[in-house]
Amino acid sequence: MLLQEKIKNTSFSPSEQQVIDFILEKQHLIEDHSTTSIAGETYTSPSILIRISKKLGYNGFIEFKKAFLEEVIYLQKNFQNIDANYPFDSTDSIMAIANKIALVKQESLNDTLSLIHHDTLQKSIRLMQTHSCIKVFSVSNLSFIAEEFVHKLRRIGKRAETFSISNSMIQESLMCENGHLAICISYSGESGEIIEVSEILKSKNIPIIAVTSIGDNTLSHLSDVTLHVTTREKAYSKIAGFSSQESIHFIMDVLYSCYFGT
Repeated sequence: MLLQEKIKNTSFSPSEQQVIDFILEKQHLIEDHSTTSIAGETYTSPSILIRISKKLGYNGFIEFKKAFLEEVIYLQKNFQNIDANYPFDSTDSIMAIANKIALVKQESLNDTLSLIHHDTLQKSIRLMQTHSCIKVFSVSNLSFIAEEFVHKLRRIGKRAETFSISNSMIQESLMCENGHLAICISYSGESGEIIEVSEILKSKNIPIIAVTSIGDNTLSHLSDVTLHVTTREKAYSKIAGFSSQESIHFIMDVLYSCYFGT
């Protein structure tokens, strides 16, 4: 979940909300503000900035500001002419809709590519190379992407398995052993089944590659390496996962291709 979406879904006191409104209005301009200057401009106290930061899961305002500014910079890239949540409307012709869906997918690919870092990708490929079996955990419609990925790996002789039923996922995570690698896919990074599986894997020292959204989430904390997907869709107010699914599919294709190519 984007930090700005998390902010909007969090309950704040009136004085806290006053500070939040200031931060959301200023966006990247808060880089030049300290807790004292923000408190002065909002007629509050510096301690409120600390309280807000901790309420959102950060140790202090400096950590919160860094995460906020990184997200602002990210959101200013790509997707300038289309809304990933509602890419078309009822007045569009069928060809206009077709063009807008194509644009969403193109923007998603560009956006995802900008989030891939060489060292993170290289570490993921090395984990795939040095472990005898890859187990992919996902839920809902992401299971189709996982199944395709596993099918490709099997075709080139790599042992791989995927699980989409909650009971079997938990059972399989408990049966993981030395030499196994897990890839856990969750757009939000907070899917209940995936988090439960990841906690089991972590307790068994099974390395985890997380494929998830940017920002702070539980799955990222539990993983050994995180590959980020484009994070433009809101958790609930969207008509479909056009952007996120395209992004996840791209990440899995990149993992397979790099593994095959090396």
